[in-house]
Amino acid sequence: MLLSCITLTLMLAGIIYVSTGKVLLLSVGRTGPRLPVKRGDIISLRYIQSMYGVPVEEKMRVENGYLVLFEVISSGAALEYLGIDKHGMDNIYRVLQGFSIPGNSVGNHILVLADREIPLLAIDGRDTSVSIGLTMMNRLEYYLGKRYEK
Repeated sequence: MLLSCITLTLMLAGIIYVSTGKVLLLSVGRTGPRLPVKRGDIISLRYIQSMYGVPVEEKMRVENGYLVLFEVISSGAALEYLGIDKHGMDNIYRVLQGFSIPGNSVGNHILVLADREIPLLAIDGRDTSVSIGLTMMNRLEYYLGKRYEK
C-alpha cells in the first residue's frame, strides 16, 4: 500500500512537472523540426559563400533565450566581404532573436545542432524563406507532439 502511494505521488509529481514547465526549442521553418536546446548549446550555419565560392560556418551559442553569433569561419576574402576583420573565436558578436534564409539561396545552407545536420533546402520548399529562431513551448505540449510525430 505504501509503495503504491509513493508510486502514485511520484507519477503525479512528474505530470505536474511536465505540464507546468517550459522547454526552449530551436525552431526551423514552418515545417521543420523543433529541437530542444539549452543555454550554451552551439548551433552552426554552414554554406558556400556566393561571391568567392568558399565554405562559411557561422557559429551561434544559445544564451538567455537568444542566439549569439560569436564566430564566423571562412577565407580571409570572405570574412572581409562580410565586414569581419579577424579570424578565430569571438571575431564577431551579434545577439539575434532569429534569422531568415531566402528561399532561393537555401540550397547550400545546412543548420547543425550537436551531431544533427538539417539541410535547409528540404524545409518549407525552395521558393519560401526559412526562418530560424528560438521559441518557448509548454513541456507537455512538446512531449505530446513528439509522441505523435511520424
